Amino acid sequence: MLDLFFKGGWVMYVILAASLVAVTIIFERLIFFARIRSDDISLLNAVEKAFGEGVTGLLDACGRYRGPVQRVVRAGIEHWDGGEERMQEAAAFEGNRVMDELERNLGGLSIIAQGAPLLGLLGTVIGMIQAFMRIEQAGGEVDVTSLAGGIWEALLTTAFGLLVAIVALFAFHYFEARVNRYVRLMQEATERLSALRRLERER
Repeated sequence: MLDLFFKGGWVMYVILAASLVAVTIIFERLIFFARIRSDDISLLNAVEKAFGEGVTGLLDACGRYRGPVQRVVRAGIEHWDGGEERMQEAAAFEGNRVMDELERNLGGLSIIAQGAPLLGLLGTVIGMIQAFMRIEQAGGEVDVTSLAGGIWEALLTTAFGLLVAIVALFAFHYFEARVNRYVRLMQEATERLSALRRLERER
């Protein structure tokens, strides 16, 4: 495998660097999402059950949980007395901060997923150019074995580029799905808080 890597030329080093960045991002995001995992549905149910106990009761119910959704819920509850609109603004502000954390480095993973195949193609084109230059220098006398060797060596960068891109792409969409799930939960949390606030106002 190492021998194949060196045959790919200098572009392989660029692809290797991109793969190391991708792996770093993937592991960092896996650890991040593992740390923030929580039972968000139970959180929302607990807050609804505490309705009627005042802001203190709502905060106590919220305090038994953790995670991004909990932060949004807490931000809304802390501005409960300011009215529904103020509560929604506070929840939205905290939600934006949470989104920045959830999406951190995913842009870089997307760039690698899109750029790695292009780097591989670049390496292949450079390799093919060099192969045909050798044929020209040989006076057009084609050695089939040498030509085949030059072609498969040139194709190595495309193969490695595609491998890196496939891993990065699958990882990106996996993390994107996790982010979208949190977005839906945060929206649901804000809507349920608003419903509770309206119910209290109508009493």
